[in-house]
This record gives sequence, C-alpha cells and structure tokens, in this order.
Amino acid sequence: MGIIVMAKITKMVASKRSITRTIASSVLANHEALGARLEEVLFGGQPPVPLTMADVAKAIGLKLEADYDVLEDHDREVATEVAQDSVKRNRRDAIATRLRQRLISLRGTVDADFGAAAVAHLGMSGNTPEVPDQLVTHGQNVLKRLKDDFDDFPALLPELGRPDFTVRADAIAKDVADLQATMAALDQDLRETQGAQTLRNRSVEQWNKNYSPVASIIEGMYRLAQMPEHAERVRPTNRRRAGVPEPEDLENTTPQDDIRDDDEEVTMDV
Repeated sequence: MGIIVMAKITKMVASKRSITRTIASSVLANHEALGARLEEVLFGGQPPVPLTMADVAKAIGLKLEADYDVLEDHDREVATEVAQDSVKRNRRDAIATRLRQRLISLRGTVDADFGAAAVAHLGMSGNTPEVPDQLVTHGQNVLKRLKDDFDDFPALLPELGRPDFTVRADAIAKDVADLQATMAALDQDLRETQGAQTLRNRSVEQWNKNYSPVASIIEGMYRLAQMPEHAERVRPTNRRRAGVPEPEDLENTTPQDDIRDDDEEVTMDV
C-alpha cells in the first residue's frame, strides 16, 4: 500500500510564492488599465490588431506565476519523497536494533554454554556492529559458522545436554533477510528523493532567473503608464531578489500549516 502524505512546501518556496503573488495579483487586477495607458503612451491609443498591451502585460506577469507553479509541484514532491524515506528508515532501524539484540543474546548463550573459544569461532568476539550493512554481513557470517557443530568445544554444563540454536538461527536469518530488503527499498527511495530534489533545484533556478526581468518589466510598464503606486508594489527589491518577501508580500499569505522547514539534501550515505 502506498504512503499518503499531505506534502507541505518549504519556507524558501513559500517566500517565493508570496513574492510571485504580489506581481501576479497586481497584473491580474490592473492589466486592462495598464494596457490601455501603455497603448496610449506607445501607440497613441491605436495598437496593432490583434495585439493589445493588456495582453502583453498579463502574459509577462503570468510567466513568473507559471514558473512558481512548477516549483511548488516539485517542492511538494520532495516533501512526499522525504516522508516515505523516513518511514522506511524507521523500519530499517527497528529491524537492525532487533537483529543486533538477538545476536548479542546468542553470543551470551554460546559463551555460557561453551565459553569464549566458541564465541570466537562464531566471529562474535568484540562489539556487535551497529551500522546496518555491517550488521547484515556479521549476521550472515555468524549463521554460516553456526551450522558447524560444537564438538571441539566441550559444554560447560554437559548435564543440560547439547543446546539447540535452531530457533535463534531462524529468527536471526529472518531479520537479516528483512533488513536487506528494507535497506534496498530505502536506497531506491533515496534515489527517487535525489531525483525530486534535482527537479526542484532546477525550478528554483528558473524562478530566480526570471524573477528580476519580469518584475523589472512590470515595474517599468507601471511607471511608463504613470501608475507609480503599483510600480512600487512590484519593484524587485534586494530582499525579493534574495527570495525574502517584503511585508506587503505577506498580506495575503497562506497559513503556516501549509509550510514546512527547509529540508536538507539527501545523500546515499545513511
């Protein structure tokens, strides 16, 4: 069954949304008036048919909004992938913890029944690994050597009879197999997350590349049309160029429950 995640966008992307909406909402609300004034300024009120300056202004403003829509989609995809990674990572860690505890328990039993020499024979002397892939290798080696009999190791309490490690071995073997499968699934998810992050990063670059030209053009159109208040509202400030909203950008912002902290880049070294 797939994992259903209500993906949130990062603070970085939400900031760009606020800045984008300032321009888009301004143009959508004023493109007719802006277009009419620009037609008068540039064409004496007689623009070539069928082109209108209103259409030009609207198209320029919506270009940035289109870039943002792609960015938000990619950012939400990253959130979904990261959430799926977390589920599989938690499962991997739970299996690894249980496997390690079972191996430590087996080592204690072998030591109690046959002594340190038998423990060394199983390759279990020293600390039991904690890193999942090392734990898999260790478990496989122990299972292989556990198939040997212990005839060379006299029982410390022969009155109890020869111990049977079958149940322990079966449990360890199942954990080793489950851990391998979960690690493989997690690796696949991490590759998908890296792919989603790559697409998101490209979308960020596209928005960054187009923001200043679009904002500058729209600001210039407003100023040329003698609409200075609107020009000031969309002006590409240093803060906006850096992806930080101005106070007026936040007037109609989305509630904070739609936003998550910025995620870190995922690597395969887990």
